[in-house]
This record gives sequence, structure tokens and C-alpha cells, in this order.
Amino acid sequence: MKTLARYCPKTQHFLLHTPNFEAAKCWVGSLGKCATHAIVFARLITPDSVDHGLHAFLVPIRDPKTLLPYPGVTVGDLGEKISLNGVDNGFIMFNNYPIPRDNLLNKTGDVTPEGVYTSPFRDPSKRLGSSLGALSTGRVSIIGFCVAYLSKAIAIAVRYAGVRKQFGPPSQDKSLEPEELPVLEYELLQWRLFPYLAASFMLKIFADYFTREMGLFQSKLMMGEDKDLLAAMGAEIHALSSAGKPLAGWIARDGIQECREACGGHGYLKVAGLGNLRNDNDPNCTYEGDNNVLVQQTSNWLLTMFKEKQYESPMGSIDFLRDFDRIIISKLSVKVAQDFCSPKVVLDMYEWLVCYLLKTSADRVQFNLSRGLDSFAAKNFSQVYYARSLSVVYAERFAVRKFLEFAENSGDVNTRNVLTKLAVLYSTWSLEKHLATFYQGGYLTNQNSASLLRDAILALCAEIKPESVALVDSIAPPDFILNSALGKSDGKLYENLQAAIFASPDVFARPDWWQEVVDWKSRHPQSKL
Repeated sequence: MKTLARYCPKTQHFLLHTPNFEAAKCWVGSLGKCATHAIVFARLITPDSVDHGLHAFLVPIRDPKTLLPYPGVTVGDLGEKISLNGVDNGFIMFNNYPIPRDNLLNKTGDVTPEGVYTSPFRDPSKRLGSSLGALSTGRVSIIGFCVAYLSKAIAIAVRYAGVRKQFGPPSQDKSLEPEELPVLEYELLQWRLFPYLAASFMLKIFADYFTREMGLFQSKLMMGEDKDLLAAMGAEIHALSSAGKPLAGWIARDGIQECREACGGHGYLKVAGLGNLRNDNDPNCTYEGDNNVLVQQTSNWLLTMFKEKQYESPMGSIDFLRDFDRIIISKLSVKVAQDFCSPKVVLDMYEWLVCYLLKTSADRVQFNLSRGLDSFAAKNFSQVYYARSLSVVYAERFAVRKFLEFAENSGDVNTRNVLTKLAVLYSTWSLEKHLATFYQGGYLTNQNSASLLRDAILALCAEIKPESVALVDSIAPPDFILNSALGKSDGKLYENLQAAIFASPDVFARPDWWQEVVDWKSRHPQSKL
């Protein structure tokens, strides 16, 4: 954000300048070797030395005929990465590089030939909010990437677990070997995998919804509709994507690792495909914004809306805050585990949790301000246990709501029932992690609530078990895309595993260095012991 774009009325050009390598634009996809143009955000400086903030510019980078950079442009490849090396991520710096005035993307702000700045937005924050919505496209796309990786991993693990047999109850006839059970029958494995199966569906539905909303926003932006509405929608999209992308990235990260471990030693084989999925998903936690930093954008927006009591939003992600006063004092008393299996109950729990974390985060910021900290430090010291959790739960609650709405609108009753179970399983599994907060805030009044909630999670896992293989079949890609010896749809686990192992290069060959082993042994006789 230190890149400057100074306008010169004499030449009617902007001069792009990067002060040092610390300010270089990094990780830009396709920039390392191939890109001929880039959209660059830089701080627009008019001739009167006024900084008008970040604006987008269309910037020529390389000659399309030679792919050599233009004078004043330093551009290169960042080098080999852990994964995704098919993408040439690059860095770029500018040295007073001139671009025409017309290269300013001027939907939200423009400069006249004489150097006078104009904008349809009176409030600079609303202008930026409108731009932020467009910037959220990448984060929304990443949610879809996470869905793809997690869906592949859970398909591999559940299919493997349905065929792989280990241990079993002792046989009544002692002359017979005990019958081994598929590992999918074990409650522990169901508890490890099925919440991530539910998460795959939830994130898929959320990603599809969010993609449609982004398309609607982009069309409204192009048509130049109500500027205030666009600014509000852009800010909400930015807030929701700034928490939705971390939520999806972290779920996929943890889910893929759980799937890897659930496949035992076989899951560590390259032919299992899980190692590649783990590496490919890993950058989702940092690119388009480091997750732990990105969620602070969301909590800042929520705290601002809470302070100003603005609970109306275009997408309706905070509409429930209109009932904040009622929700924050509400209690939940449950008598049996089945009480937690209600969609209304889990949504009520999410709404109370968001309200409670919103209030405690706001109180924490205010406390930090009262002891002399500035606004930056006050928010910085309010992240752990407060604002960070608030952002994630806010996005999670909205995603679960969209999942339940999708399930409710499913025409087939059997489909509706299984999708609702998945939504409630994910919700109860996730909410269980916040039990301390529920008790701390006085929301749960029954001392047995924790054990009842956990019983509900296990009961839902058992109910989903008969459907689990069919569910992963519905989201798994074709076998040639899944590319896993453990997760092929034909169920022939050991035949596929043997074929993959035997097909490895030199699997039966004597190593080139065999003589060294033999010679070493001959020079080091074995101990008499």
C-alpha cells in the first residue's frame, strides 16, 4: 500500500513508484513470467499533494510480443513453492513508471486533465467500501477451492473407512477367527470424519450462495446503481468474505489432516493423494490475506455496526442483531440430547454466541481505551478470546443459516432430512468447542448440558453413518480427478493399492548403490552376540 501514483498535469500521466522492496507487490498470480498487464492498487496523489487513498490502475507490465518488462518496471518470479508450482507467482516494483491518465479505473474516483480529483462518493470510506466488494472476489473463490480440496479428502477417507477392516468383537465360537469390522463402524472414526463431511456440504452451499451474491454485486456496480447501497453491500461482502475465507481455509486444513490420519499409514503414501491435497490447500490460509489478520477486518466492521446500532445490511448477515437486547439475556435449558438436534436451537445458540462475543469484544476494546491505549492498540489487545472468535462465529452462523435454508427448500423429503442432519451435526460439533463461553455467559443453565450436547453429536454421527458413503459419492469428482488409490469409487481398495504400488518406477529393482551396502557389511562383521 506504499506504492504511489502521482498525477502530472503537464504530461497527463500518473507516475507509479515503489519506494523500496518492502513495498513490492508480491504473490500476484501469473505475474512471475507471463502477465502483460496488471491491475495495480496505489495511493493516488494529486498535484496539490493530497493523498486520496487507494485506487486501481490498469498497468502495462511486459511487451506482449517479447514478454520483456517495460523500462521502469522490475518484475520477477518468487521461486519454487511448497505446492501449486504451475502458477508463476511474482513480485513487481515501479521506478517512476508513467501510465496515461485514462488507465485509472475511475468508477469510484477520477482526476480531470488539470489534476482535480472527483468522486461520486462524498464519504471516502464508502468509496473504499465499494472497491472492497470487488476485491472480495478472490476470497469468495478461495472458499470454493477449500470446498474442492476438503470434498476430495473426505471422499477418500470415508470410502477407505468403508472397506478397510480392523479388529472386531470376540467370536462366540472360539474355534472361529473373530470377524473384523470396517473401521467406519467405530464411533471414534465417525466422530473424527463426519463433521468434516457435514462441513463439505455446508461450505459448498455457502460458496455457491456467495458466488451468486458476488455476481449480483458486480452487475449492480457495472450498472451504476444506488451508490450508498453499493457501498453498504461492498462493506458487508468484504466483512463476510474476510471471515468466510479463513473459516473455510481452517476447516479444510484440519479436515484434510484428519482424513490423512484416518487412513493410517496408507494415507501417507503419495498414491493416496492426501499429501497433495494438504499442500495444495495450505496457501488458502495465507493468500488473499493471512487468515488471522483478515478476520480483524470482520470484527472491526461488526464493532462499528454495533456501536452505531446499524443492524440492517443488504445480505442480512446481521439482521438478528435487531433483537440483541432479547438475545443477550436469553437462556437455554435442555433436558435430553435430542433437544440439541433442532435447527432452531442451534441457530439460537449461534445468535446468542455472536451477541455475547460482540458485547464482550466491545467491552474489551473500551476497557483498553480507558487504560490509555490508542485505538490501534486497544483493538490489537482485544483479539485473543474476543474479536477473533467473534469473526469466525459470525461467518459460521451465516453459513449454517444458508445451509438450513437450502435444506428446507429441498423438494425431496429424504434429501431434506439428511441435509438437515448434516447441518445440525456440523453446528453441534462446532458449538461444543464454545461450551466454556456458553457457561461463562450464563446461557446454558443445566449442568448436564455439556454431556447432552456431546451425546447429540454422537447420535447424529450414528444416524449419518448409513448415508455416509452415498453422501461422499454425491460430492466426489470422477476417479481420474480424485487420483487416489485409496478412494476409487469401485471399492476395490486393495486391488487398487497393489496396482498403484506395483506401478511405481523401480519398485522391484535392485538399487544402483547395492554394492555399497554389501561392501559395508563385509567391512563391518556382525557382533558375536
